[in-house]
Amino acid sequence: MRRRFLLLHNPVAGLRRHRLVRRVVRELEERGAEVVMLRLWGLSQHLSQEALERIVKFDQFDALIAAGGDGTVRALAKALGPDASVPIGVIPAGTGNVLARELPLPSTPHEVAEMLLNGPVAEIPGALAGGEPFFLMAGVGFDGEIIGGLNLELKRRIGKAAYAWPAMKALARRPKLFSVLVDDIAYNANWVVGAKARRYAGGFTIANDISVRDARLVAVLFKATSYRGRLLELIALGFGVHHRLASVSVVACQTIEVVDAGLPVQIDGDEAGFSPVTIRMGGGNLRMIVPNDAKLEH
Repeated sequence: MRRRFLLLHNPVAGLRRHRLVRRVVRELEERGAEVVMLRLWGLSQHLSQEALERIVKFDQFDALIAAGGDGTVRALAKALGPDASVPIGVIPAGTGNVLARELPLPSTPHEVAEMLLNGPVAEIPGALAGGEPFFLMAGVGFDGEIIGGLNLELKRRIGKAAYAWPAMKALARRPKLFSVLVDDIAYNANWVVGAKARRYAGGFTIANDISVRDARLVAVLFKATSYRGRLLELIALGFGVHHRLASVSVVACQTIEVVDAGLPVQIDGDEAGFSPVTIRMGGGNLRMIVPNDAKLEH
């Protein structure tokens, strides 16, 4: 049974989830655990100096807890580095919580506390986008533009609705094709996602034949050249049938390379600069605490 936890809480991640964090902490403390809390402010990928200093001393703790969304988990894993032995537990208090849905993780305070105290550890293979680690997805083009235009303060206050304005702005632009190499095979696309998980942006299914435990990627290439074509791709994605469109290709792979410059990139829902960028497997595993009955999906 784990007894000492360092909890990193990102208040920007998610809406009306702080109550869940408090209740989980109360459950842990009532069962004899010690919880040291650090609050992260600003972008989840930029940890505070205090947080970094405490993480460096992670061997003082039985586990680290990421209370936030997918970006918070990624930031914590990056700070730990690829060779860390301490496991990470998650209180799903973010906006999308894709990782929590994939595993799946519990959402009630009692079940989350039980998992953190006694749950086994699963190895989640990582990937890299431009050298930055991620565990769920990396996107170049359309979704990178949306993430880049997101107002984080507005997201903190209204949650998913904050994505509406940057999404409309991105949708208003005529799609332009760029060059993509998938395992050295050339494609043209207006948007490409390197998926390491079935789900995308919360509830959408972007790739059927993939699991977070797989040491591979699935490249999802959207290739429409008109406003109408892009809108059709997005509607089809919403219903999980985008792979049936002639303008969409889904390719299992190890490497995705975008050679054109200046295209916005996102990883696990956070900004990650601009192309050119190479997306590939590597960067070490994420050691995740999961429920005793967890079944990782294929």
